[in-house]
Amino acid sequence: MSESSFEGATISSLINKLCNHYSGNDPEVCARLFKVSSSFLMQQTDTASVDEQRVVNQIQKLLANTSSETVLGFNHLYANLQKSSVLKNKGAVLALFYNLYKESERNNFDLSKSQLSEIDVSKSHLDFLPDDANAGVRKLYAAPSGKFSTYTSGSQINTLSQNASNDYQFQIALKEKSSATVTDSATTLYNSVKEVDLIQEVIYSLQGIEGRILKKEPGDFGFVIDSKAGKSLSVIHKSLLERLSSLGFLHNKLKHDCENSDKQSGVVGQSLIATFREELSEYYKTLAILQEQLRKTDTELTLRRMLVWVAEPKDRLQWLAYIAEQCTNKKGGALISAVYSFSQHGSTSVQKISTKVLLAVCRPLYIMMSHWLLDGEINDPYNEFFIEARNISSTERFWYDKYNIKVPMVPSFISMEQAKKILATGKNINFLRQICKDSNQLPGREALQKLFTATAPDSLFLPDKSIDLHSNLENVYKETSHRVLCMLKDKYMLLEHFQALRRYLLLGQGDFIRHLLELLAPELSKPAQYLYPHTLSAILESAIRVTNAQFEDEEILKRLMVEFLHHSPGDIGWDIFTLVYIVDGPVGTIFEPAMSEYRTLFGSLWKAKRMEYVLSNMRKQQITVAKIFRKMKVLRPILHQIHILSSAMIHFLHQTQYYFLFEVLECSWAVMMKQVSQAECLDDVINAHSTFLNSVQCGVLLDSGSESNRGGFSEMCAQLRIIYNLILQLESTQETLYQTALEEHKTIVQIKKQQKELMLVGKYSLTTEQERENKLRISKFHNNVNLLKHQIKQIDYKYKQFVQKYLNLLVVSPDQNLQLLSVRLNFNDYYKII
Repeated sequence: MSESSFEGATISSLINKLCNHYSGNDPEVCARLFKVSSSFLMQQTDTASVDEQRVVNQIQKLLANTSSETVLGFNHLYANLQKSSVLKNKGAVLALFYNLYKESERNNFDLSKSQLSEIDVSKSHLDFLPDDANAGVRKLYAAPSGKFSTYTSGSQINTLSQNASNDYQFQIALKEKSSATVTDSATTLYNSVKEVDLIQEVIYSLQGIEGRILKKEPGDFGFVIDSKAGKSLSVIHKSLLERLSSLGFLHNKLKHDCENSDKQSGVVGQSLIATFREELSEYYKTLAILQEQLRKTDTELTLRRMLVWVAEPKDRLQWLAYIAEQCTNKKGGALISAVYSFSQHGSTSVQKISTKVLLAVCRPLYIMMSHWLLDGEINDPYNEFFIEARNISSTERFWYDKYNIKVPMVPSFISMEQAKKILATGKNINFLRQICKDSNQLPGREALQKLFTATAPDSLFLPDKSIDLHSNLENVYKETSHRVLCMLKDKYMLLEHFQALRRYLLLGQGDFIRHLLELLAPELSKPAQYLYPHTLSAILESAIRVTNAQFEDEEILKRLMVEFLHHSPGDIGWDIFTLVYIVDGPVGTIFEPAMSEYRTLFGSLWKAKRMEYVLSNMRKQQITVAKIFRKMKVLRPILHQIHILSSAMIHFLHQTQYYFLFEVLECSWAVMMKQVSQAECLDDVINAHSTFLNSVQCGVLLDSGSESNRGGFSEMCAQLRIIYNLILQLESTQETLYQTALEEHKTIVQIKKQQKELMLVGKYSLTTEQERENKLRISKFHNNVNLLKHQIKQIDYKYKQFVQKYLNLLVVSPDQNLQLLSVRLNFNDYYKII
């Protein structure tokens, strides 16, 4: 059997099986149904022109007369049919089934040729399947059998109907009809839409223009094939159109980004848009070439060849669209970083595209950097530069607050270290001009200006080109920084101001501090409200004139002043007195922000120096009155107790003072001076100074340091204040004891003098009244001594208790120097550490 006969037999066999299924295996019904099916298949109609959606609508209208459940069932079956890839012409199959159902509903089933000719062929493509196929078959079966004999569409059909199962002629005829139908459909396809027209449609879509077949997708930038026009296209042509029109989506997306770009995105964003427009112009040139190729009469341009033509533009536009998407809602350095990430792609074509875009967006940044590094100016109306200028309240805050780095705006190819050096270079220029009033030519400016003129923006991010730029930036940074340091050291006496702060606020000038303390002691013992600045200023000048401070530079001495802190009721002069050092001008940039810390340090060191002064005076008094009270046996125990307690306090204070002034101050000062001498820029000096202050604050047990240690420092500082207060209490108690003892001693001396005078006149004893008064006085004195002895015992107990707590805190401190201090304070285990 030939191939054609085999295919015909297959078709007839399938139709027979289908009819047999719908007839419920009834031979008579199956034969009649087979004839009807064959008649429709024999019609020479264009099955490709069936409107499938219209067929479905007709079926849904028909089924709506039955029940809603039936409609839902049909929709479910139709959805499954849509997913099937077996049937190629679903619309024609639906039309066949529906016409079978409609014919089965007729009471008189007349299949004569005249009646068949009245059936609108076009309408048959709009009708489809009944809800219940078996019911339709049953209605067909109920029709008069004679009607079939009147069907006279030709001798072929009658013969085929009588021998459906095995007639070879029917198979040949059916094959011929099917082939004719397919041939006619193909002819209609290629005659209705030529490939040249499809190419023109594609060219339109690549420019964002709708055509007859390719329509813009609603609410999107892409194109879709028109549902009606697409019926006449083959699957291959549809696939080619979809692949080619995807480039139109990229074009529309990029064009939309260009047309809707916000001017507030800044000059960097506008540079990006300008690059996109330039790429679109190149893209349009390619489309013009395609259009010219299409106009030629002997053109060889096809849809497949167009795929080759647009491959490179599509790749470029695709990556440009990716770049545009990543740059959305970004500006300045953040936008540049987004573009730079594409330049690290492994594909050389992507690197080439992204490098071109990166070069364009870096041009504004390059100009901003040149202005900043050459003139210290920021021309950034859209806040795109990674350095920003702020308003400041005073010139002393210039270096700290005027200029700052905006971290999100730093391009990813510029490290944070490089960004800080770029910031420092511009700050140096502005500091010299605005603060130091130096208008001289800046070092290295001409070389850097030539470099900016001779190089392109790609020197910012291309490794092989950025070496010279970064090298010159490094040189300019070092030269401007050196210029600033030399200006501060030579013209504005930076090192001399450092020394002055150490001598006078950190108590480094010992003779001056000691003499000032002695002169101020009477005044500072007064209540705070009775103190006057001019009085203490006069005392300060007196202390300067009689000590080595008189040899200090006049510029330094005039900055040293007395100041009062805010006082509360009950405060005395010791609580509110402080020395201040006035700094202004360029050196104020370094010192002014730290003056509050210097006040705190002075207060702590001044208090320790006062304790040393108090204990020294107590020891002098003890030595002075030792001979006077030698014969007063009642005072020996309490004096001995005072001597022991004061000696312990002196040892404690001497060790503490030594630690503060030498191990903390002197060692930290030496480290800072070494760092200052090696500093390459002003920031190095500021950092060294800040490190010094932090180290000293931690060393003198002030509330500083890290969060983990801050609580320990606070508690140690509190314990130290309590110990200082106990020293003052002991001083007050000793003063009271000495006053009481001196009064008693004077009374005793006076009584002895009276007795001598009485003996000269012959009287050898006091009167009874005098004896009684003498006994009351002695008793009162003993009571006062006992009371003072009890107070001293209480002070001694509290002192040892708080020293033990203080030593415990030193032992557990993470600072090894503080641990060693605890060893020195308790070297012979005098205090039992709990």
